[in-house]
Amino acid sequence: MTAVVVTAVAGLALSLGWQAYTLVRSRRRAAKDRIEQAMARLVNGIGQVCISASSLEWSLAYLTGVAEGWDDEKFAHVIARVRQPLEEFRKIVPKLEIFGAEDLARILADTEALLSRRGRVVHSVMMLDTTVASATVYEAWHAKTDTTWTVVPEDLNALALEIMNCTAEVAGLTQAFLEAFSDQAAR
Repeated sequence: MTAVVVTAVAGLALSLGWQAYTLVRSRRRAAKDRIEQAMARLVNGIGQVCISASSLEWSLAYLTGVAEGWDDEKFAHVIARVRQPLEEFRKIVPKLEIFGAEDLARILADTEALLSRRGRVVHSVMMLDTTVASATVYEAWHAKTDTTWTVVPEDLNALALEIMNCTAEVAGLTQAFLEAFSDQAAR
C-alpha cells in the first residue's frame, strides 16, 4: 500500500511538474512568436519605406532627365547617388513653374520632408525595448541627430504611402510636362 501511495504521489508530482514545464515553455514560445511577428512587421515597414523612396527618387530623376534632355548615362549617374535626384529636381523647378508654382513648391517641400523622414528610418539603429513586458516595442536611435524614437510599424506603412502619393504627383507632373512638350513640338 505504501508503495502504491508513494508511486501515486511521485506520479502526481511528475505530472504537475510536467504541466508547469509545458506551461512555461508554451508562454516562452508565445512570447518568441510575438517578438518574431513584431520584427516581421518592422522589417516590412522599413522595406516599404525604402522601396517607396526609391520610386520617388526615380520619378524625380526621370522628370528632370526629360526636362533637361539627359541620356541614359547621365540618368544612371544621377539615380545612383542618394539625394542627387532631389538636388537635380530642385535645379529645374524654375523651368517647370509654368505648371503651377504653388504646386511645384509644395511638391518640392513634400519631397524634401519625405526623403528626410526616409533617411531617419533607414539610418537609425533599431533596438527591441525589453522594458515593456506586455508588448513588443521597438526604438530607434538616429546617430546624426542623436535622437531616439519609438518605431511603430503602422507609422512606417503610412510613411511609405505618403511617399507613394508624392511619387504619383511627380508622375502627374511628368505627364503634364510631356504633353506640353509634345503640343509645343507639334506647332
